[in-house]
Parts: sequence; structure tokens; C-alpha cells
Amino acid sequence: MTRILFERSGGFMGRKVSLEIDMDTLPEEQAGKLWNLLDEADFFDLPDDLRRRPAPDEFTYSITVAAKERQHSVRLSDTSMPDDLRPLLKELNELMRRRL
Repeated sequence: MTRILFERSGGFMGRKVSLEIDMDTLPEEQAGKLWNLLDEADFFDLPDDLRRRPAPDEFTYSITVAAKERQHSVRLSDTSMPDDLRPLLKELNELMRRRL
């Protein structure tokens, strides 16, 4: 079983939203896309906290991936996001918009 917990907070409104994804229940194509994005970002090798000094009205994110034998969480912000992680954040934000 693999789960992704995605949380976004901050921004102009300061609102916190979250999304929990059970990848075992996703269509195979969508689950494969998420795994590819995690691999491309080297997610499990990223530091736990990438945040820097906060900028006004920026979003902060928390991503936790719990897979069979490992779990890893990363906290970051708009200004501290590595380029390799941007496609994953874009996909998770899109999935969240569809479910809200």
C-alpha cells in the first residue's frame, strides 16, 4: 500500500488544504505518472525540510509518501522548491483542485 499526503497552506488567504491519495486505488496510468514524478524528483533522497525564510503570501507544502518499506516527508515553499519537484507539485495541486 502506498499513500501520499499532500498539504498546502499559506498564500494570500492563509488557508490550509490537504489531499490524501491511496495510489493502490488510482487508475494504473495515473499511479504510474505519480511514481515517475517521484522518481524524477529523487523524492526519497530530498532533505526533510527545504524551507527558507518565508516570503509574504507564498505557499508552503508538505508531502509525505508512505510506501511498503519506507516513508519520507518533505516540507518546502514556493521559493525553496527544487525545479525537479515542480512537476510533482503541479500534479498534486491539480488532483487537489479536482477533489475539492
